[in-house]
Amino acid sequence: MHAEPASAEPVRAAPEAPHQPARAEAPQPKIDSKVLLESAGLVMIETDRSKGTATAPVEEPQHLGRPRRERPKAEAQDEELKQVETKR
Repeated sequence: MHAEPASAEPVRAAPEAPHQPARAEAPQPKIDSKVLLESAGLVMIETDRSKGTATAPVEEPQHLGRPRRERPKAEAQDEELKQVETKR
């Protein structure tokens, strides 16, 4: 057998693929919402609260009939409660 002399060339790593920038999505076409709405037979109306009229505060309705009677509040019990069994 015939042996070839080994080359003294240093071992190189496989060349890496160049870094690719992140894919940018294709720009979406701009949609004109007013044209789209008009084609559907709709009309866009924008409102502005600052241009509107201020509403008057609503008055509380008058209470009709006689006022409710206030009942005396029950006093707290100081005695212990007892359980009583009854038979019929």
